[in-house]
Amino acid sequence: MLAVEAVQVYKLYKGSTYAALNNVSVDVEPGQIFTLLGRNGAGKTTFVRICATQLAPTRGIVRVLGYDILKEAGKIRNLISVVPQESRPLRALTPWDHVYNWLQIRGESRYDAKKKTEKILYKLELYEAKDTPAMNLSGGMKQKILVAMAMATDAQLLFLDEPTIGLDPVSRRQVWSAIKDWKNEGKSILLTTHYMDEAEMLSDSIIIIDKGRVIADGTMRDLRKIIPQNIRIDIAKDSMDIELLKSYGSVVDTGTGTLRVFTFESTVKEISDFAIKKNLSFTVSPITLDDVFVSLVGNNTPDKEDDHRNTSLNYDNGN
Repeated sequence: MLAVEAVQVYKLYKGSTYAALNNVSVDVEPGQIFTLLGRNGAGKTTFVRICATQLAPTRGIVRVLGYDILKEAGKIRNLISVVPQESRPLRALTPWDHVYNWLQIRGESRYDAKKKTEKILYKLELYEAKDTPAMNLSGGMKQKILVAMAMATDAQLLFLDEPTIGLDPVSRRQVWSAIKDWKNEGKSILLTTHYMDEAEMLSDSIIIIDKGRVIADGTMRDLRKIIPQNIRIDIAKDSMDIELLKSYGSVVDTGTGTLRVFTFESTVKEISDFAIKKNLSFTVSPITLDDVFVSLVGNNTPDKEDDHRNTSLNYDNGN
């Protein structure tokens, strides 16, 4: 049984002429970390909301843990947990209040709720602040409260929609460790993130979505094969001959005043000498997931309607 099975999912919001999801098909294997990547407005949060039974597709079939999201939503909600994008903890409640009360709402005994609350608060280094109202905590600690609420449960499937946004590097790694522990218990995770290093570190399988369509999928090894070259050179765009660079490999305009050239080791010296002669700054590095992502969607500009469509989505914490 798949953790998530989505077949030709299409979503068109009322009043919109652009499909948020355009015939997206996805299989999430059980016991894996499955990651959705895409630019703002690509459709990631829409897909998560549909799978979490918070939004109905315009058409298509979605099954979560074997249950149909439209006909058996109640059964699904008892088996999943969610860290939604852009949600916030309640200002007056403490980290302990949030996690302990949430576990009680989900049917845990007082004893089990206490033990699980202690465990996750220690794991995410929230225990020392357990009695501090959320209004007095930093933005990063507030985000960790939401992660703690979802990960303290015994849900079979966890939806993490940009769970580490706003966290410092140490806090991000604490969340990564908790995610790996969750997976090691045989549970499944559907993750969205804008951090390429996070996706590389955690993912068993990755899908890249652009403007509602799946444009690439597979393991990290599969995705790296999309770029045949093995070296990346970032070079200042000023006075740079783009056609000349194209003779050395693939060229992507990153939109930040820098051109990204995917090439081979044999051409590095020649390009470097040319950049030095032109007095242009440049860097040389191996190919990463970030490079694959930029090569696929770096020349595309998200539609304004797409940006508004997804940044306006807000939904309550939990299920």
